[in-house]
Amino acid sequence: MKSKFNFTIKSWQFILIYALFTLVAYNWSLFDKLSTINSSLLFCLGGGFIAFTLLTLALSLLFCSPRSTKIIAIFLSILNSIALYFMSSYNILIDKIMLLNVIRTDIYEAGEVLRLPILWYILCGGILPAWLIIKTNIQFSPLMSELKTRLKLNLINIIISTIIIFPQVQNNIRILDEHKELRYAFVPSNYIGAGIGILKMYDELTRPYTPISTDARVEKYWHNDKKNLFVLVVGETARAANFSLGGYPRPTNAALTPYLDQLVYYKDFYACGTSTAVAVPCMFSKYSQAEFKEGSELNTGNLLDVFASVGYHGLWIDNNTSCQDNCNRIELQSPCTGKFCQDDILIQDLAPKLRSINRNTFLVLHQKGSHGPDYYNRYPQNWEAPYSPICRNKNPANCSRQELINAYDNSIAYTSIFLKNTIDILNQLSNEYNVILFYASDHGESLGENGIYLHAAPYDSAPLEQLHIPAFIWMPQSSAQAFGVDINCLKRQASSRHSHDNIFHSFLGLGGIQTQDYQKSLDIFATCRRTK
Repeated sequence: MKSKFNFTIKSWQFILIYALFTLVAYNWSLFDKLSTINSSLLFCLGGGFIAFTLLTLALSLLFCSPRSTKIIAIFLSILNSIALYFMSSYNILIDKIMLLNVIRTDIYEAGEVLRLPILWYILCGGILPAWLIIKTNIQFSPLMSELKTRLKLNLINIIISTIIIFPQVQNNIRILDEHKELRYAFVPSNYIGAGIGILKMYDELTRPYTPISTDARVEKYWHNDKKNLFVLVVGETARAANFSLGGYPRPTNAALTPYLDQLVYYKDFYACGTSTAVAVPCMFSKYSQAEFKEGSELNTGNLLDVFASVGYHGLWIDNNTSCQDNCNRIELQSPCTGKFCQDDILIQDLAPKLRSINRNTFLVLHQKGSHGPDYYNRYPQNWEAPYSPICRNKNPANCSRQELINAYDNSIAYTSIFLKNTIDILNQLSNEYNVILFYASDHGESLGENGIYLHAAPYDSAPLEQLHIPAFIWMPQSSAQAFGVDINCLKRQASSRHSHDNIFHSFLGLGGIQTQDYQKSLDIFATCRRTK
């Protein structure tokens, strides 16, 4: 009778082969990072052997029986192939934040980065190894013999790794400390560790809701009896490098020209995260970037809750992947019902909508903005885009750099039109409201610099393009007079470094909200505002 197996192999041999295959087939990014740190072949081989030792040790613990070994090995192969696809296609690393960004995306956004080549990766890197594993007869020895064999195997690897590490142990510790990105390039420990981190983060769900600024009260200082209308436009994937307001040679912000006198642009403004899933909750948090804990937004109050507690109507209008749990206790509207909509849908019937509320209001407009990789879908196809030719490939690495920049710049130019149209509406309401608009992107974007695309890089090693973002304030003269704000004073201070950390405290100060959580030093308006 013909055997159903094509290969027969001992368990310890299977562990070694699978560990070696995992290292060689799926860890291109790891070797790329090692060669960037030190191009020496010996250094790369040494780092590779240490990774091999760690894989062997982990697999020795995981591969416990023939049936479970095959199931785990097949499962890991498929996940490894998917990880390899994203890491090699977009030159990204995988950490908790990157995985969190994937979990919180929607089906349409996910479709923008999933392309036909992923099937090739899964077929070659997942299905083919799975078939070979199924056709392999993995022989296990009796328990004690199996344990002794695995112990010897790992001791040999550990001894060799120690010999590699020991002569320059201090230098190797320094390298690991300075290059944390190595952890996020090592498959499969990167996505397994990220998954464990997210599970720990979602423990927050079981904790009771914790309000903030429970001592909040309003001390009215503005000089009229109009209702206040505070508008925060949360941009998406706009990077400061491509905003002409900040010095970019292309006039990507030309649409805002009519309002330049009333607009204060912050040239040195930085995000507190490199992904929507982290940056948006951090924007509304009372905590600074250094203090903010991912997942705390699930059960902790934020800026919108504070304003609601003093009588403001909170309204979040979304054209993105929802509000990232920042609007759980205020009104949420999501007018886009199709695959994707242009951002102008956010301001449809905005004036009558606000008039019907007829009270102090905090409005958030959450853009689709310049989310990639298909930047060309962020503006109407019948719009006469200023820059061409453009990239229409879902893999930006397959386009010329100029085509990619053209498509991205068109999305920024269209964002400028959206912002101008929003200001037009608010300007018409300035006879009824003390109105102010604050625009800030959630994070930036990489457009091929150093071979990196998109965003969500680990914060500590993220390129500047993903951290340096555009931000500006628009305030009509009537509102500036009411709030006692000197626009010229704001402009003189606009070149100083600012970040998402300033948003919470600036709005509290502007709204006259007194609370122990307010920090005057982080209030952009504080030194330019006369409260008496």
